[in-house]
Order: sequence, then structure tokens, then C-alpha cells
Amino acid sequence: LIARIRHTVLTAQENRDLPFEQVVELVNPPRHLGYTPLFQVMLAWQDGSVRDIPLPGLQAELAGLEYSAAKFDLTLDLADTGEGISGTLNFATALFDRATAERYGVYLVQALRAMTLNSPRSVSHIDLLPPAEREHLLHGWNRTERDYPLDQTLAALFEQQVRRTPHATALVSGTESLSYAQLNARANRLAHALIARGVGPDSRVAVCAERGLNMVTALFGILKAGGAY
Repeated sequence: LIARIRHTVLTAQENRDLPFEQVVELVNPPRHLGYTPLFQVMLAWQDGSVRDIPLPGLQAELAGLEYSAAKFDLTLDLADTGEGISGTLNFATALFDRATAERYGVYLVQALRAMTLNSPRSVSHIDLLPPAEREHLLHGWNRTERDYPLDQTLAALFEQQVRRTPHATALVSGTESLSYAQLNARANRLAHALIARGVGPDSRVAVCAERGLNMVTALFGILKAGGAY
């Protein structure tokens, strides 16, 4: 990744004297009033290690940038302080909230650390998630286990939920959705059809369906008929 970025930057520097307006004219990208053409993210790099600016008769020092408005979707200003890299991230509040922008900053730092501490590897092998967030995503959000009555079937538990929240959304697939009552009605119709064809306890029914409303309906219909899938 570092080698690819270096090549891209050096290649771009060969055309640094070409006016940006001419680039836009040659590329002729689709125009939109909500963002600038060609790019929406700006990265600025400064040599912040230079603190003393010698100007005859004047005293000068470097000052941080302060933005009153976002010119681009994201603007990242970085500076080499001599002891490390510091920077600021400016973002369009119409597109991002503060928490999202802060996460982007965390991911960037994570990627930079991975690129500098490890041997050369592709960007697809770089882990952007810090350990705490990875733990939360993989384990924290998945701690959904519950204790259920062992003397009731899955179909019976589903029927109880139908009675509690008949109009609540039970399934969403793309732009389609079913409430608990609608899913239950579909599953019941399928269960009656399966029973009429001899499906019952110890029956095994093969399911060949894409993931979606019909597949879940089929599973519940088979269970309601007493079979297994």
C-alpha cells in the first residue's frame, strides 16, 4: 500500500503545474451543487517541525487552522512536528455527525500504525478496527442468548410472539417486509398444504430457496406441520 501511494503521489507531482480548472475541463465530470468536482476529500501535509520563521523586522510563528465552514466533505490537515504527526479533521456536518468523523480518525490512525509496524502487505489485510471496537462488534452485539422453555417448540414460541405483537415487523428482505401476523398466516397456509401431502412428525422436507421472505416462511411452515427441514 505504501509503495502504491508513493508511486501515485510522485506521478501526480509530475503534473503539479497543470491548473486545476484545466483538469476539470478535460475530465468534464458530472456537476453537482452539493460537492466539488473530481474529489470530495482534501489531505494537506505541512512540515510543522519548522517553528522559527526568519522575517527581517518581524516575529512570526505557526498557528493552527480554524474552519468556520467545511469546503469539502472531509479535510484532513496533518503536520510533522518533529516528535510525531498531529492534525485536525474538518467535516461537513450535513453528511457526517461528530461520532462518525471521530471513528474515521481512529480508523486512519489504526491503518497508519499497521502500515508502519508490519511488513509490506495489501490494504485488504490491514485491520482497521481497534481491539475494543472489534470486541464490541463481534461479541458485545452478539450476546443475545436467552433462556427458553425446553418444553415448548419453536413453532409454539413463534405463535406466542404473534399474539404479543401481531402488527410488529417480523421480517425485512430488501424493500419487502412482513408483520408477525402476515408471516404466521403464510406459514399456516404452507403447513396445511404440507400436512395434506403427508408431512408430519419425523418427516424431512428439503428447502431450495434464496434467502428472503419465502425461505423463512418455508421454515416455519415445515415446523408447524411437525416436520424438519
